[in-house]
Amino acid sequence: MTNTNFVADAKESLLAQAFPFNIVISSDDEIVQIGASLARIFPDVANGKHRLEHHFVIDHPNCNASFEKLVENSSKLFIIKSIEDPRFVLRAQLHVSSDKSNVTFLGSPWLTDLSLLSELGLKMSDFPLHSPVSDFLMLVQAQRVSLEDSKRLSDELSLLNKELEARVERRTQALEKQAAELLESKNQLEHEMSERQRVEVELRHAQKLEAVGQMSAGIAHEINTPIQFVGDSLKFLNEAFLDLSKVASTSKNCLPILDSRAETKEVHDVLGEALEDADIEYLDERVPKALERARNGVERVSNIVKAMKDFSHPDERDMTVADLNSAIESTLVVAANEYKYSAALKKELQELPPVLCHLGDINQVVLNLIVNAAHAIIELHGSSVDEGLITIKSWSADENVMISIADNGAGIPESVQERIFDPFFTTKEVGKGTGQGLSISHKIIVENHGGQLFFETEEDVGTTFYIKLPLDPSKQGVKPEEKAA
Repeated sequence: MTNTNFVADAKESLLAQAFPFNIVISSDDEIVQIGASLARIFPDVANGKHRLEHHFVIDHPNCNASFEKLVENSSKLFIIKSIEDPRFVLRAQLHVSSDKSNVTFLGSPWLTDLSLLSELGLKMSDFPLHSPVSDFLMLVQAQRVSLEDSKRLSDELSLLNKELEARVERRTQALEKQAAELLESKNQLEHEMSERQRVEVELRHAQKLEAVGQMSAGIAHEINTPIQFVGDSLKFLNEAFLDLSKVASTSKNCLPILDSRAETKEVHDVLGEALEDADIEYLDERVPKALERARNGVERVSNIVKAMKDFSHPDERDMTVADLNSAIESTLVVAANEYKYSAALKKELQELPPVLCHLGDINQVVLNLIVNAAHAIIELHGSSVDEGLITIKSWSADENVMISIADNGAGIPESVQERIFDPFFTTKEVGKGTGQGLSISHKIIVENHGGQLFFETEEDVGTTFYIKLPLDPSKQGVKPEEKAA
């Protein structure tokens, strides 16, 4: 040791020579000893009492040069820079004495350019003993620092994982809440759809009742006319019966006279007068006709009542096998007053196999199309039976049945053909149509029965609507046991 104030005896001098780059710091924060090489490079530090912070800066770890902080960070690798010459960088391992009265930096210069040795006043012989130890300590400390950094990074990663788990948990809860809201919305939507179906069913039934109501006056007229036939015929038959009863009574009174063989001429005259008054020949001619008219009238009333009963048959949940030709006949009877004053009716109904369907709904569709046909004819020709014609046909087609209803009316304008099945769309004047007939008909045929409803039309020539129904809707994806709205 070159400074006798710092080195008290030969032992300390030998230590300074053995560890030429070491620095000893007392508990009073003063430099009490430095190695021989450091003393040669920094003679000012070797001469007198100095504090470490006056000559060196601790670059790593991030702490000040107080004794307490040095002891606290003793397990770490120290990087110390010279304030006077920043090119001089010292790597050091800190050793704390057993009595904790001082700490020693076991240091070694950190040089990347050996040419600096001469500039710093150093030689390779300055650290022949210290260099291997110092490098070994540096490796050990570097390993420790690496382990500490690894632990620090592991702790940070663990913390990030916990934060990520917390974020995932929060996101999961948010998604679960969102899923619950979506499920609630789905349930609400299903409820609303169920309510919509119920309203559509009620609307269709209401339309059917409206159609029946609109035709009620015509139906009353249809029933009234044959009933009038029956009344007139029965009145006539009553009067004829009274005349025949008189003839029978007179003939009976004459029997005793004939039996007594009295004046036969008088009997002859009396009977002849009675027969003349009764007009037996006239009665023989007219009474059978009157009875026939009465029978026909009653039959017509019966047919109308039966058709009304068939048409108004309450809808059932389950589909049933039905005769569509019979249903068409019933619907034509009910709708007679709608078309009889504007068009002639032509029927070409071929034999059909039974069809699984909701018969009341099919009746409703046929009625809607017949009424529309009558209105289209009136629009073009007015109320002229001679010019208007409605033709209704039925036939089989593979696993389907076909029904067509044609008219020679005004036709459907091209501009509205794509909207003809839209709800509430109508080309009729306000108050003369709800715009629901064709929309409901399309839903009944297509959605409820897996069939098709389409048309061909030409303006001022006419329109033909086609109904295509499968014999078994279940083959088209429609469940027979579930009636759709």
